[in-house]
Amino acid sequence: MAKYLLLVVLTFQAQAQLKSFPEAEGFGAFATGGRNGTVIKVTTLNASGIGSLQWALDQAGARIIVFDVSGIITSDIEIPHGDVTIAGQTAPGAGITIVGHLTTEFGNETSNIIIRHIRVRPPNPDAQWPPNQHDGIQFSSANTIILDHVDVSHGADENIDMWDGANHITIQWSNISFPIYDPGNGWDHNKGILNHRPCLDDNSCDGNSRMGGFISIHHNYFAHARNRTPALSVGPAEVKNNLIYNGREGFVHHNVVADGQFNIIGNNYIAGPSASLAPFWFDPENDSPPIITQYWLHDNLIQDPGVYTGIVDNPWDDSAFLNEYTFVCCGIIEMQFNQIGEFNFSSQGNVSITTDISNQIESLLIEQVGAFPRDIIARQSLTDLQTRSGSWGNFRPVDLLDGLTPTAPPLDSDGDGMPNNWESLNGLNPSIVDNNTIMPSGYTAIEEYINGLATQLFVDNSAIFTDGFED
Repeated sequence: MAKYLLLVVLTFQAQAQLKSFPEAEGFGAFATGGRNGTVIKVTTLNASGIGSLQWALDQAGARIIVFDVSGIITSDIEIPHGDVTIAGQTAPGAGITIVGHLTTEFGNETSNIIIRHIRVRPPNPDAQWPPNQHDGIQFSSANTIILDHVDVSHGADENIDMWDGANHITIQWSNISFPIYDPGNGWDHNKGILNHRPCLDDNSCDGNSRMGGFISIHHNYFAHARNRTPALSVGPAEVKNNLIYNGREGFVHHNVVADGQFNIIGNNYIAGPSASLAPFWFDPENDSPPIITQYWLHDNLIQDPGVYTGIVDNPWDDSAFLNEYTFVCCGIIEMQFNQIGEFNFSSQGNVSITTDISNQIESLLIEQVGAFPRDIIARQSLTDLQTRSGSWGNFRPVDLLDGLTPTAPPLDSDGDGMPNNWESLNGLNPSIVDNNTIMPSGYTAIEEYINGLATQLFVDNSAIFTDGFED
């Protein structure tokens, strides 16, 4: 018995060192989601009821949610408690589009969420425009989150809101495009991502995990967002290898006194037709701040034809950049920009991000970014980038499944989320529920399956899109 208990302890210790999935990086990379929990199947696109996504999320305990259906779920979806993995890559054929808002309860520190290959495309707010209709994804008070290959659009404020102290977050390889711009109806924010904390100094945050920061924004595509691409007021934070197209201000703080350390590395800012570009806007929103922010900028490519084209490291040292752009206000001074090198966040739970060269980011993201298979909105956002066209607006195609075809799920006799043929090929029993069997990789069997499926989904779909551009 003692040997068995020791084996269990050692197994869980080994799993504690596993990333969410092999490609996970940044501050959210150790989210475990539903690891070692129940596999729950979504079998209907209905808004509620047995077999729905909302029903699956409402279940207690650790759970990995897989899909036997694909297509559109027309409803707001709330995650009432954490320890959950939403594996959109399992949806057969057409992927999953939520025509609604994806939220956690405001003020509830929901923890430990993994979401991959999901599209979130909310409708217009109603006439009252309540707070839960402001943002596409609203995880304001949550923590320990990784969003990977997610598509989100049509936020009436932010596309992704992590405003009220959300922390230990990674948003990676996602398409964050087309926030609503419709001034005639009062929607003119059209912003990307916002993160801050609810307390204004370290002392008032004592004992409060809603601290904000500990956030990694990397390898994402922002299209047609006015600003907040992203807005991060609390460090440690890192913004790496993102592409921002047709925005105005790129990196900003916004909303509270900013503090902490910020790495801004390898991003690509491309001017578009809707506004003049201001790649960085360091704004602590305090008339006379203490020197509490520090920045390391390196290899940021600005493509603003007729104004400035080139690489920006420290903006204070670039006379051509200084001649064209205003980038600081409210007391921020040159000595806050680090002259030594990138801030090392490894001791603070960060998994180092594989950083690419800024002039390679456009082709890399065109090939790899967003939820697969890509829908008409994702395809349009990337076409706009390729052609340097498009505009701020409220782009709403009639058919969100244009070009996508739902298919039947693979045979899974024991209902454990893994197809019979996959189980047989990997030494498992298709007649026994064995989803939590530990595989040689250290991941459970269901994790091994969904991780491999995400990789294959990219292989199957990225080439199709690239080929489409060449036709």
